Amino acid sequence: MMKRLTSLALGTAMLVAGCSGGTDTQTDQATKFKSLYDAFRASRTAPAELPTLTPALIDSLTVPSLEVTIENRDATAFLIPFSERQDSGPGLVRTWRSANDAQVTLRKGVIAATRGIGFDIGSVDADPAVQAIQKRTPISGDHTLYIKNGNNGIDEISLQCEMRKVADETLEIVGKSFPVVHLQENCTGWKGVVAFDYWVDRRDSTVWQTRQWSGPDLGYIRTRLLKK
Repeated sequence: MMKRLTSLALGTAMLVAGCSGGTDTQTDQATKFKSLYDAFRASRTAPAELPTLTPALIDSLTVPSLEVTIENRDATAFLIPFSERQDSGPGLVRTWRSANDAQVTLRKGVIAATRGIGFDIGSVDADPAVQAIQKRTPISGDHTLYIKNGNNGIDEISLQCEMRKVADETLEIVGKSFPVVHLQENCTGWKGVVAFDYWVDRRDSTVWQTRQWSGPDLGYIRTRLLKK
């Protein structure tokens, strides 16, 4: 499963090429992402060769880009948007996808679903967290995950959460700084306490970075918005 997720970086290069305008731009961006992927693969045996994201590389991209890391698999992927919609719930829903159709769906930065990475999140009810992000202030409430299990079924994990403001911070992502409020949900209802952290832009509620518990098998997933 680790190999499947790490391969998303190459798939993203293909998607970037398909969505960009102009042959030169397509080729350049695909080459940049392929270089990241090749370096990442090589780093499985040589950690010093991990790819380095640079401000110049990020600035050169013409589409939004999201970095996703599954901590317990030591696996990182780069994704671009596939679709977005506004439904009856709070917050815009955006699905990020690779060329081989693995997906991560975010509702205003809160993980709402995953597809194609194993033990996927089928859906999430987390309206209080979404509203807290929109208002940039702590709002506590339930955070319920519906996780696909190995028996073709769904496990419901209902968490009771207290949200707090950790601090106003300056967050740096690939050489750029953002004024953010760090919000944290501490949740019970599983085996011990699990947490959800959100770094939200104080100016417009853009969610630049998160660390979210995503079930007993996926564990913690980190996201970083590389390009808005």
